[in-house]
Formats: sequence, C-alpha cells, structure tokens
Amino acid sequence: MTHGSLLERLTKGTRWVWLSEDYRAALPADLPATVMEIHSTDRLHAKQGRSTARVRFDSPWGPLSVYLKRHTALPWTARIAALIAPAGRHTPAAAEFSHLEAARKLGVPVPEVVAAGESIGPWGRLQSFLMVAELTGCRELNELLPGLKERLHEDQFNRLKRELIVEMAEITARLHRRALFHKDLYLCHFFFDESATGHAGKRLTLIDLHRLARHRWTAFRWRWKDLGQLLYSTFGIDGIDDRDRLRFWMHYRRRMPLKHPETERRAVLAKAGRYLQHNR
Repeated sequence: MTHGSLLERLTKGTRWVWLSEDYRAALPADLPATVMEIHSTDRLHAKQGRSTARVRFDSPWGPLSVYLKRHTALPWTARIAALIAPAGRHTPAAAEFSHLEAARKLGVPVPEVVAAGESIGPWGRLQSFLMVAELTGCRELNELLPGLKERLHEDQFNRLKRELIVEMAEITARLHRRALFHKDLYLCHFFFDESATGHAGKRLTLIDLHRLARHRWTAFRWRWKDLGQLLYSTFGIDGIDDRDRLRFWMHYRRRMPLKHPETERRAVLAKAGRYLQHNR
C-alpha cells in the first residue's frame, strides 16, 4: 500500500485498494478502477455524497453478493488530513475497514471485508469505498423476533431469546471492556442467522461499525449511550419484555466490572427515556 509523495497526491492523485484473497477471484479484474462507477439500485440508499447498495458479481468462481458503501463528498478537513497524512483513516470507508478488523481481532462477529480503498487527490479530491460480504440468510433481530414468536412454540422461543441475550451481552461487554463503543448499538444492527434457529452457538453478527471509537477517560458516558440505545430499540418490539431486558443486564454485569452498577443502571434507563421522548 503506497501513497506517493505529497506533490504526487496534490497534483496527480494516488490510490490504494485492498482486496481480500478469499474473494479476489470473484471480483472483476478492473475493480480498483471501476468501483466508484458501479451502478446498482438494489437496496440503494444515497444521501449527501454517500451511498450504500447491494451489488452482485457473477464469475466462474461463483456468485458473490456484497454491500458497497461509497463516499464522494467529504469535508475539507478530511481532504487536507488525507493529503498530509495519507496513512490515517480520514474517510468513513477506510475507518470502518479498520474498525471491522479491530473488532474481529477481539472475537466480535462482524461482516467480512471483501475490498476497501481510497483515492486521495488531485487538488483536494477525496473518495473512498468499503465492500462487505452480504450476510446471506440473516435478518435484523428487531424484524425477526416478532415472526419467530408467532412461528415457534413458546418454550422454544423463550429458550432462543435466552441464548441470544447471552450472545448480545458478550458482544457488547467484549467491546466495552476495551473501552470501545459502537455508538449505534440498536437492535437492528444485530443480525441473526436464520438457518441456526434450532442450534446452539454463535448466531449473531454486529454490523455498521463506522462510528466505533475508543474512549478510555469518558468510557462511562459512551457506555450509557450504547446501552441506552440498545434498551430504547427494544421498546415496542413484539416478543421482548422486561424480563428479557433484565436478563441482558444481568449477563452484561457478569462480564463488565462495574463499580457502581445501580448508578449505571439508572443512567442507562434515563438515557433510553430521553431517546424515547425525543423520538415521540
């Protein structure tokens, strides 16, 4: 991965692209040059110079479906920072790439990165992309749980919830023990593998880590934010009750060394209440 000289970045522009060896054979040979031009309207979300879309590649290796995030209109602070210090993660795609790999090293289940890259310059231009493998057969917990409640026997559904709560508490605490905070820790960012409904084991994947950051000195503030978001996102979801929320808190506490758990509990409840009031 080379960034060239400052003069090259300023006047000619430079680019770096990382490709996963596990997926390279399924990707177009000219992907580094064409990735910013790929057109897809499948689950397209575009706003203010950033977009996310589902893209399918067909090759002799086999079909590959990915989610492609692209950023084309970044602030001047990021452009100047990338020009001066290109090894930094000054774009959202490059930052999330780094966050995903950091979380994976901690044992947090996250989507696989297929490709990532940045274009720096010329003359202050800055673009980036991130491509992650689609979580085939997986759905967001907030959408899945109401259907599972209707489909499964009550005992089976309750057992499944207990197992998933343990997984969620472990994933959350594993980040928090290292002063890492998701900052978008809503139920919809936990994806469940539907093929493993009747099997024990790890079945959740945490997505959207673009805001992940470490805060050692203000960890309590971001801990309350993460937990408040997660608690708020369970309100109004058919199949989730207060017993489930208390069970999550119990398992989270077992994994997190909290000096004042009752104070923390009240702070999380207050945070969730503010989210609820704001969104009303």
